[in-house]
Amino acid sequence: SAQNGFMIHLDSIQAGRNGGAHSVREVPDGYLVFSHQFSHDGTGKMHVFTRRLDMEGNYLHEHEFTYGDNRHYDLGRIDPVAYGPDGTFVAAVPEGWGYTDSTWLYTFNEAGERVGRHFLYAFAAEDSITHSIKQVRRTADGGYAMAGFFSPLGMGGSRAYLVRLNVDGDTIYTRRYGGANTAHYALTLDEYVDGGFVISGYRTGPNDQCFLIRTGSNGDQQWVRYYGGYGVQNGGENGGVKVTTDGGVVTWAYYRENGWPPYHNQLMLTKWDAAGDIEWQRKSHYGYYRFAYDLELLPDGSFIGTAYGAEAGLNAMLCKFSSTGDSLWTRGYSMLGGHHELFDVEPTSDGGFVATGIAWRYPPLDPDIQQTQTIWVVKTDSLGCVVPGCQLVGVEEYVMDLNEHLRIWPNPVARGTPLQLSFSPPPTFTPNGPLRVVLLDATGRQVHEESIGTGAGTRQLANLPLAAGLYYLHLIDNSRWLAGGKVVVE
Repeated sequence: SAQNGFMIHLDSIQAGRNGGAHSVREVPDGYLVFSHQFSHDGTGKMHVFTRRLDMEGNYLHEHEFTYGDNRHYDLGRIDPVAYGPDGTFVAAVPEGWGYTDSTWLYTFNEAGERVGRHFLYAFAAEDSITHSIKQVRRTADGGYAMAGFFSPLGMGGSRAYLVRLNVDGDTIYTRRYGGANTAHYALTLDEYVDGGFVISGYRTGPNDQCFLIRTGSNGDQQWVRYYGGYGVQNGGENGGVKVTTDGGVVTWAYYRENGWPPYHNQLMLTKWDAAGDIEWQRKSHYGYYRFAYDLELLPDGSFIGTAYGAEAGLNAMLCKFSSTGDSLWTRGYSMLGGHHELFDVEPTSDGGFVATGIAWRYPPLDPDIQQTQTIWVVKTDSLGCVVPGCQLVGVEEYVMDLNEHLRIWPNPVARGTPLQLSFSPPPTFTPNGPLRVVLLDATGRQVHEESIGTGAGTRQLANLPLAAGLYYLHLIDNSRWLAGGKVVVE
């Protein structure tokens, strides 16, 4: 009951264009969300934003960052923000576009304000070099390591790129990895126990696959492993790599076999030893369009990952695994008339999780806007529930955008007083069978259940034999969790 939950949307200005939230961090009395998206100024430029939320998910304030002129400012895709010293956060931000951009190291405080900006590198426009940093991580010596790609014109394919910085943000070395006639893109990295790094990403052409590179402390490649099966479409997404306490390496990617239907694959969690040999491998969640995004190693050795599946009900997924890769639970979150993705998940101090990404909706907003894209933040308990007890009500699919259409009152409610609820979903909502209300006490024990029909309206739950205390109300149909909330009986 101490684990708070919420689901919120922020800023619909995107109108179907690229952009969204990519990192979220718990800060004192709330959360800080990092995004890159189209600016409010109407110029069509992409800028970096931070947004501050309180512990209940209420919006407090935001900051938009440019410097000098109204150029494009970017972030990486899968959890690009590093923890800095003294409660700060650090990210690599390209300023500009194409061959003329420069990359800077930004430092933010817990309020989301930029408190530092340090030049990293730039290339002359005539060199025709494209480059991007996808993720930054702080190293044991207080410096930073960054992973991305580097692509001069005529190279014959991009190279995976590692940049090593000292504590002041100055470059110690850069390294490029890959081969002729292929393009290598590094998405994520972690520091190995010997001061080297493990880097994960994907390569394209002639055989699209994921890769794992281990380097020494000087950045030189020690070995590379290619994996992921047959025809991983353009490398796709494989955003997770973690070094375990025993010196192993765990990757979070996906897998495909020859002969499978087009665009069907599985998610895959793999543990490698120090020499690059597989210790164990777990494949799961077979289906249409499976992508793996962020992966976090938890204090007990278990893992939490974000993923995507194209089917309704499994757009965004939180997947929990044991320390040996066994699946513990999966929560699939869907939206009416759209889809959404989670690019970052972080454990929170109350034992739950907070995640962020993008939500795409396709309602007929007006003749000029056929879709809208919003920043999306989800706070769950330790079992992936926005309202505790969702795992006990007999469904596995969660429709996350209907909670705003449920009203429960009076709340708190006096013992013996009827509890009222009103459910007014949008016209696009069609229930899968009759709607049911399930009421759980704070221990997860079911204390009441009743059917309330299949339509919208106001209902009265009378004669509830409830003692004073905290309860959780869940509204479900035959297959989906639709909405819910806390109820306090006095």
